[in-house]
Amino acid sequence: MPTELRIPPPVRPGAHLRVVSPAMPTLAYVPVRAGRAERALTDRGFTVSHGSRALTISADGLTAGTAGERAADLMDAFADPSVDAILAADAGLGTRDVLEHLDAATIAANPKPFVGYCDNVYLHQYLATEAGISSLYGCTYMIHLGEAGGAFSETLDYLTWALDSDVPLSCAPVPSRTGDRLRLYEPELEALPRPRHTAGGWTWLRPGTGQGAFLGTELTLVPDLVDDFGLELRSAVLFWDVAYHGQDVEPLFERLCDRVDLTALAGMVVGAHPAIAPDDWARLVDGLLDKFLPGIAYPVVVNSDLSHRHPSWTVPYGEEVVLEAPDRIVFTRRAASC
Repeated sequence: MPTELRIPPPVRPGAHLRVVSPAMPTLAYVPVRAGRAERALTDRGFTVSHGSRALTISADGLTAGTAGERAADLMDAFADPSVDAILAADAGLGTRDVLEHLDAATIAANPKPFVGYCDNVYLHQYLATEAGISSLYGCTYMIHLGEAGGAFSETLDYLTWALDSDVPLSCAPVPSRTGDRLRLYEPELEALPRPRHTAGGWTWLRPGTGQGAFLGTELTLVPDLVDDFGLELRSAVLFWDVAYHGQDVEPLFERLCDRVDLTALAGMVVGAHPAIAPDDWARLVDGLLDKFLPGIAYPVVVNSDLSHRHPSWTVPYGEEVVLEAPDRIVFTRRAASC
């Protein structure tokens, strides 16, 4: 990966956002949620369009068309001069398959922000490694912006702030979160607003100051990035969280520690857990650090509002971030601009 990524030009309200489906066909399956997501963005002043294949459904019903079709929508969005930023409709099964169909040279010649989360990380890492540009990790069109009752204001705020690459981005914990699961394919439940009944706030488990490239994703996927891209985490700030997969976290974290050296990180940012109370989750992560990474000398913060959390931050992927315990996470956005 280039040591200094280029940052795509700033995108502000009034700009044109293109929605593509690089993985699951959620956009086609839940149109009412798509309508809410579009309203959330147009209410903020953005113009929204959809890739010509974004509503495609593959023969097996699992992805939004073939890998080639999904990649073609991405390439069309990068090549279209009217498109200012690209937003993934959803993540999940399929993102990894599109990589072999992409043209890094075309993307590098037409840099613009790509926004996605979870399995979309294969695209984030591809953009960094092959095209030399940063991207934005955080929300997706369907999962985060299509909330019943309207997208959470903090989610929209962070997306808007992250798109404006001219200014540093500071992160702060939201005051409350929802822990209720999405029920996308149960219409009577999908239509109900999710209450924010979990207290927000973060917990700094280790003191100190650190800065480095912000890299990571959902915990089960980080080893894939190491294998597929030769991801080097030395002097990086690793971020990770867990989805609603119900797996025991300890063996997953142990697997990661066995796969890559985490002792030389510049810092670690851990998302809040979807099903464990913040204080209990902080104690669990603290125990993992004591067991697998004793004596580390970099700052660690847990219960951040990353990825599968709602509301959710959207933050630069691969760019420099500064951690200063106990209350500062800032993306400097000082790398070379496109």
